Amino acid sequence: AAAVEWGDEAEVVVVGWGAAGACAAIEARCRGASVLVIDRFQGGGASALSGGVVYAGGGTRYQQQAGFADTPEAMFDYLRREVRGVVSDPTLRRFCDDSVANLAWLEAQGARFGGTMPAQKTSYPPDGCYLYYSGNEVVPAYAGAEPPAPRGHRALAKGQAGETLYAALRAATLETV
Repeated sequence: AAAVEWGDEAEVVVVGWGAAGACAAIEARCRGASVLVIDRFQGGGASALSGGVVYAGGGTRYQQQAGFADTPEAMFDYLRREVRGVVSDPTLRRFCDDSVANLAWLEAQGARFGGTMPAQKTSYPPDGCYLYYSGNEVVPAYAGAEPPAPRGHRALAKGQAGETLYAALRAATLETV
């Protein structure tokens, strides 16, 4: 390590260029910071190999297109039972309240989603279906006062959609950094 010379500088250094690293880099650059992204490979990581599913609710346009009336309160009520205190209520509340805006932010970076539902609950939706119950929303033990709502938003792609979701974030990173 002592033989390695480092000459680059940045206000924000992002280590790891998967989906989270890409989002951090884009947001830091949009807020005016100089940004350096470091990855030991070409980026993507596990995100590019994933199903490309974003958990979002609270009334996304895809939920509405599919005929579901979700709210941040209903999402919070469900997730609070699901996580059983592992995530603090204020953090969980912020996640639920910001969910619609977070999905819209991903779309502004080039990610695309859809509102077509599979005919039944599945662990991963088939091609052509992009919104689904990705958690225990329809399990009676997790039922709340509101009807369950699908919150798994799969990126528009054939097969595993992670590469497509990451490609949008990668392109947006390169445009902003």
